[in-house]
Amino acid sequence: MIKNVIFDIGNVLVDFKWRELMEELGLPKALQPEFEKTVFGSHWWGELDHGVLEESQVLEKLREDNKEHLDEFNLIWEHRDKLVKPYPYAVSWIESLKNCGLKVYLLSNYPRDLFILHTECGCFPFLDKVDGKVVSGFVQMVKPNADIYERLMKEYGLEASECVFIDDRAENIEAARALGMKGIVFESYEQANAVLREYQ
Repeated sequence: MIKNVIFDIGNVLVDFKWRELMEELGLPKALQPEFEKTVFGSHWWGELDHGVLEESQVLEKLREDNKEHLDEFNLIWEHRDKLVKPYPYAVSWIESLKNCGLKVYLLSNYPRDLFILHTECGCFPFLDKVDGKVVSGFVQMVKPNADIYERLMKEYGLEASECVFIDDRAENIEAARALGMKGIVFESYEQANAVLREYQ
């Protein structure tokens, strides 16, 4: 029996809209594939998620890797408060699950300082609706490693067999299933909610 729904945050509850932000700031579209590799999909962004290194240390490496487009990188970083935007369904989806008697948790790879900033900016209007959260940058663990899932379960006394995890990355869902959870690879709200209803 399912008692707990666990959500990833980025690209599930909020839109990670770095491409849109580049366009809003008037940066060349040709930079998108470049920055996808050297910034947002880079090893160093993963280090921000991990939270072992200080943000300033990682920023130094990111600026070094993007020295040919440093002005553009700095412009994006100055507007990093606008990197995410909550999806319209995020709050109501969580509220509907809570109204059904389910507990709702968050399990996300997210840089610590960015999480704090985005919380202050109102990007996470669902935070006060959830029953708990584990965010990678604060615990220095990242998905799909088993330890961060186990941290969530231990901290909130969850049984894996009673949990459904929703994430946009297949490898993170595979890791959850390996621990005994049910998992849904998020493609859209409609798709994920329909599968979730089958588990309820």
